[in-house]
Amino acid sequence: MMRAIMSNRLPCSRCGATRDVEIIERVEQVTIKGKEVSFEAHYSRCLTCGDEFEAPGQLDANLDAAREAYARLYEAPSPEALVSLRARYNASQKAFGAILGFGELTMNGYESGGTPDSTNRLLLKLAADPCTFKAMYDINSGKIGMTQRRRIEESPGYKAASSWYGLEALSRELTELQRVKVEECATRAGRTVPEQVARYVGDSSFRDYSRLMEGISWSTGVAQVIDMKSEAPAPLSVAS
Repeated sequence: MMRAIMSNRLPCSRCGATRDVEIIERVEQVTIKGKEVSFEAHYSRCLTCGDEFEAPGQLDANLDAAREAYARLYEAPSPEALVSLRARYNASQKAFGAILGFGELTMNGYESGGTPDSTNRLLLKLAADPCTFKAMYDINSGKIGMTQRRRIEESPGYKAASSWYGLEALSRELTELQRVKVEECATRAGRTVPEQVARYVGDSSFRDYSRLMEGISWSTGVAQVIDMKSEAPAPLSVAS
């Protein structure tokens, strides 16, 4: 289906002159990453010769529309994933929406099958990281009631972010499995997360020093150490 939505004057390459044109809109299909998507494309049509062409800006706009159509179909979080994300922070739809910057009805719509736009998809993706969510919460917590604030601050997601306070940059370099491993090791050892990370760094430095003495290259970082079986360096024995 095609329809004219407005008129304009633009250079027509076939006529070789500036002509009256109409901007037309029609649904087109395109294949992206092996999947076919439909989107609304815009073209210009010369009213003198009938030639259709993409005016400056229309090509980029059509490409953006195709990418957005693909993202809405295949990259948007599912309703189940959104419910699970919100539950991680013990937040109601109203509170979660306020923290991320959109309303209760918007969140309800997404959890009922609606598709977030590109901006809200990004906000939801960022909220999946506990440290980023905590930063959002710190900014917008005044928009929600005391009961909701208490529930959120007692949630597993918020506590995970709080335990990494001061180590946010490091936490983003680790996988979720690695972060969980650090937290579990810290809990078992009765340490805070920073203390546990310091232990890893200390153990890594000791091993790297030993490896250096043996002519072996240094380890690549804390993430590698976390994936290894971490053992404290054995104390040196001194002959009596």
